[in-house]
Amino acid sequence: MFGRRNVEDDPETSLARCVVLLDDIRAYRRKDVEVIETQFSGLKKSRFSEFYEMWVKARPSAEKIVDMPMEIPGVKRLIRAVSLLKLVNKMVLIIVVLFIAFQLVPIWRRTLGADFLSGTGLYVLLGTVLVVVATLNIISLLDYRIRKKVIAYEDETMDKYAPAREKMKECVSRMMKALARESKRSGKDPNYYGLILYFDDYDNIEVVNKWRPKSMGLFKKSYNHYHVVPKS
Repeated sequence: MFGRRNVEDDPETSLARCVVLLDDIRAYRRKDVEVIETQFSGLKKSRFSEFYEMWVKARPSAEKIVDMPMEIPGVKRLIRAVSLLKLVNKMVLIIVVLFIAFQLVPIWRRTLGADFLSGTGLYVLLGTVLVVVATLNIISLLDYRIRKKVIAYEDETMDKYAPAREKMKECVSRMMKALARESKRSGKDPNYYGLILYFDDYDNIEVVNKWRPKSMGLFKKSYNHYHVVPKS
């Protein structure tokens, strides 16, 4: 099953990855359009070249959805804050790892002394750990606020973005039909081409399973995941 992960780069895999990316956009998942362009460019010299031309025509619709959060008052500022906090978190996390390494690597431990993580050193370590925990929680809070604003905006502008989302649906349906043909051509079981998508209303698919993912393994999210296989 291809799932939602990167696998070997062959025409079938590239097409499956493109399906997942357009499904993500339809679900308002923020994606870099240039990354999608790169994925579709991989199809240009394959037996699926028709889908690169399809993407060229569909790209404006994808960009409209991707850029949607930037039109919501306050969201651009929140997104910038999240990006900055993620950078700070990574830098502070490196410091924590270095503190641990100082105690694990013998030569560093001898140089710094066995009591390095006592007194001021211990306070610095505890402080950096608290910063990591705090930034992670603030990032989660800001992400939640962004999602709430986006959901509210989606509800208010459903008609505005409906044509663009319908275009993503049309493209995915066409690509799933191609995967169904590929399954017959290659003689492979359709399950080989299984995907995990956000929607189950595409043409040329069969839903094998559905479930509601959980946040932090505890709290069910407001949407479903669907395990689908191509079907003629």
